[in-house]
Amino acid sequence: MTWAHGIVRHPATIVARGVALVAWAFFAASLTCAPPAAALPEGAQECAACHNSENTGTVVVEGERRSLAVDVAAYEVSPHGQLDCTACHHGFEAGPHTAAQTEGWLRTARVDACANCHADQSTMYEGSFHGTLALGEEDGAAPFCADCHVPHDIMPPDTLAFRRSSLDLCAGCHGGRSDSYLDSYHGKAFLLGKDDAATCIDCHGGHRILPASDPESPIADGNRVEMCAECHPEANANFAGFLVHVDPKDPTDSFWVFIFWLAYVLLIAAVFTFGGIHTVMYIYRGIKDGLYGRKRH
Repeated sequence: MTWAHGIVRHPATIVARGVALVAWAFFAASLTCAPPAAALPEGAQECAACHNSENTGTVVVEGERRSLAVDVAAYEVSPHGQLDCTACHHGFEAGPHTAAQTEGWLRTARVDACANCHADQSTMYEGSFHGTLALGEEDGAAPFCADCHVPHDIMPPDTLAFRRSSLDLCAGCHGGRSDSYLDSYHGKAFLLGKDDAATCIDCHGGHRILPASDPESPIADGNRVEMCAECHPEANANFAGFLVHVDPKDPTDSFWVFIFWLAYVLLIAAVFTFGGIHTVMYIYRGIKDGLYGRKRH
């Protein structure tokens, strides 16, 4: 029996195969295409009518000029997208805002509103180095919740996108530390695509960041081996003594690292100097002996 005869004699098989192919196509499309974003709540739509444009204007808060425009498209697909704006901006109503409504709105939206839904994280933040500075000083420069978690375009902290953004996030206040991290194995590995390489938040934590002098800090002397063992199960005290945030050109950071860096630079300089002198002498001797003339070839 030929293949064509089989098709004619078994039409049910052809129909079944067709249905299977169509089903597979829909399944594949579901894997590659994100579902359409849900519409904003009615209250948020009223706010977006004014705040979805760069023409909304700016306002000066705590000496800093801030835009009143919101990227509504990004907010709509964010984890906060199904919340009314008043969930964070308490006391606001659609339309021109009165002075009573806007008084203290930034601090409320950056700290107090977060605690309403994220009580555990808020408690950890309050006891952290950042929280102690930010909540204890009226004009402190330490970050609030919304400084690290952009509220209108928030990224879940367990995503790769957030891990990648954390480098620039921390560098905003700790530029020098960021540079020394990027000079380390972890930093170079992460930049080269090793997404599970340790970043700032893996070693220092997120909401409950504590200074190394605090015995409860994960990077304290007594906790460092345990912290390293989370990624390196065979870590010991010698392994955990690896210096991360060190400027090799600064002898006050680590004298021995500075000595090795200086020896390395001198060795490289000597090698290139010797190589350069040897090359110049070789070319000179070649010219003197006529090795580069046309007649020689």
